Amino acid sequence: MCGDGPDEEEDESRRGGGADDRNTQEPEQEAGGPRGLERGEPRKPGLRETHIIAEFARRRPGWRVDMRQAAWSEPSAGLTDGDTDAALVRMPFPGQDALRTEVLFSEPRWVALPAGHPLAVREVIPFRELWDEPFVAARVGPRRRDYWLATDEREGHPVRIGAVTDRPDDWLSAIANGYGTALAPASAARFYARPGIVYRPVSGIGPSQVGVAWARADDTDPVVQDFVRCCLDNRPRPADVTG
Repeated sequence: MCGDGPDEEEDESRRGGGADDRNTQEPEQEAGGPRGLERGEPRKPGLRETHIIAEFARRRPGWRVDMRQAAWSEPSAGLTDGDTDAALVRMPFPGQDALRTEVLFSEPRWVALPAGHPLAVREVIPFRELWDEPFVAARVGPRRRDYWLATDEREGHPVRIGAVTDRPDDWLSAIANGYGTALAPASAARFYARPGIVYRPVSGIGPSQVGVAWARADDTDPVVQDFVRCCLDNRPRPADVTG
């Protein structure tokens, strides 16, 4: 299975343990090893991954969930190409309409600012006050990029791009160097803390959502559906997301 990333760098995975292409038949075990269910995912702060994996192990003894981190350039974490069985994803993402998704939790979008920025002293920043700021954008598809630039919530005000980056480290460096600001999940303040960068809540924009996604063809795959159920039964507590 797989997940995605600052948003975070996405987790990706390939089907493991000898699983067949659709995982609708039980694969042969390799030298007595566990059967594999791949979950492609970007790292999702707040997810109770150990609980999900433990519950899946109870439901499917002998199966293993293989996880890996996906790149920003692969926001579906391998689902679109059929490389993974399920993914933990931040929505929206390109190709989402062709897949099944269930929301696991929502969290506010905050802004990442250079520590010396005049707005960094504010406790909450109205989004309107960021409209004229240059933004650091990720090199992703237009739908995902527009979402993290909040283009639909600018009342037609044009976006200023200060830098475009491919990786989280470059994204953080561009902000710290003063090339621009950027919207990020609230949890980034904990998981992507860095000297020279401050995170502040933003009013006037909607929250971000994290969900589990899978192929429509796997609606009847009992193994994939067991994993989905484990995710739904272990939605994070509010404190896991915002604390």
